[in-house]
Amino acid sequence: MIYGNSGVLATKKAKGIVAKEQLAPRDAVFVYDETERHPSNIVAVYVFDAAGAEPVDTAALRDWARARLGFAPLFQRRLQRVPLDLDLPYWVPDPALDIAEHVVAGPSGADWDTVRARLAEMTTARMDLTRPPWQIQVFDRVRAVPEIPGDATVVALKFHHSACDGMATRELELQLFGGREAPAAPTTNRWSRSAATLRAAVLLPYRVGRFAMGLSRTRAADAAARTRIEAGLLHEPVPVRPATRFNRAIGPTVLMEQVFLPMSEVTALRARCAERVTVNDVMLTVVSGALAAYLDEKGETPPDALAAMVPMSMRGIAQWDSANQLCQMTVDLHTGHRDPRARLSAIRESVRRERRRHSDPAVLRHAARVETAPAWLLRAAGWARAHRSFADLSSVPLHNTTISNVPPLGAGLTFRGAPVLRAFGVLPPMDGDGLRHLISAQGEEIVLTFSVDKAMMPDPDPDRYRELLRESFRELAQALG
Repeated sequence: MIYGNSGVLATKKAKGIVAKEQLAPRDAVFVYDETERHPSNIVAVYVFDAAGAEPVDTAALRDWARARLGFAPLFQRRLQRVPLDLDLPYWVPDPALDIAEHVVAGPSGADWDTVRARLAEMTTARMDLTRPPWQIQVFDRVRAVPEIPGDATVVALKFHHSACDGMATRELELQLFGGREAPAAPTTNRWSRSAATLRAAVLLPYRVGRFAMGLSRTRAADAAARTRIEAGLLHEPVPVRPATRFNRAIGPTVLMEQVFLPMSEVTALRARCAERVTVNDVMLTVVSGALAAYLDEKGETPPDALAAMVPMSMRGIAQWDSANQLCQMTVDLHTGHRDPRARLSAIRESVRRERRRHSDPAVLRHAARVETAPAWLLRAAGWARAHRSFADLSSVPLHNTTISNVPPLGAGLTFRGAPVLRAFGVLPPMDGDGLRHLISAQGEEIVLTFSVDKAMMPDPDPDRYRELLRESFRELAQALG
């Protein structure tokens, strides 16, 4: 088994074995931060054309999955924490893997509303980390999927975020749906609790010394970054934003809704811009306009502009030895701009400033502090975040919502011979971030999927927010002539 920078999700390129491997600190954060109201899940959904395809039964589905377990060690490893969290957790082989616990055939012939509700539940349910942290659920002959004629087969892949990020998921799906097979690889180096504890105790002085040196380097990097900020070469985001109804503690029910936009119209809109803008710039502007309009209609117009957390891939920018290679940009949404053209231009500049900041060598050195952080400190930070109160907040740090995007899906992918028609992802809402957006492109359409706590956006508000997203896009197109 050959592992690249994607670590746990690296593709199998040669015969080998699945062995134990210690998590990188950036990946371990997703373990320590997780709670019932702060799930660390990634859910990717694929819609395939069911016309002419054979019905999917449980036995056939499990045979299909079993023939592909060798594409990633993720499928054959579970998480094992070191006693007292003296050291970072390990991925360890699971020889007792029972594929029936991971591969499920949902009800056949269900309508889209039923499947949509199941996907929302799947997104928020925590994974059992005593078993390999993945799940495949398939719904066959789904009726009334929006914008798709005929029945469809919906395949949902769920992973724990400590094992991968969205970009790595894109790499894996090329293998899963590429028509090839890769049976499970043999396993070795079974977990030894006593050996891991002894190793952690022996390395403790080294870890402490490395952490102290890391703090020294972090202070120097912070000073260098401050100098660049004062010189106007870098721009820091506003540290505090006004709280909205979406920045509270979430409830038990999550809704998933979608808006579909023609790629040709988005491309035409970009072509009419005087300055170069990306699809992501356009979609950030669309969400900004809809979010501002929704809060205006509720009589909850914030006193200052809102901001979004926008993940940015660090591949090709930094050399991180972790499965997750993303940083979190804080992008000003300029919700106070009523002119869509001015809002697009301002958001475009905010994105570029954040990209420039996160690519700066001094900022990268400062961000490297997590690489030397001991396990107990990461766990303590996770505990503190889990016990934060979101009651009666007037402001929140950095951002109000999440707007993520993933690159287009590869061409020619199939599930048991059925071609792919659509791919999208669903983000789990969490305390303090109860409205989240994920943008994906496939073929001639862009899919904007938003997930929201039902108490924060009760019926019929999700339909209204969908319409506001469409209106925001139309207003932007009209403003650009």
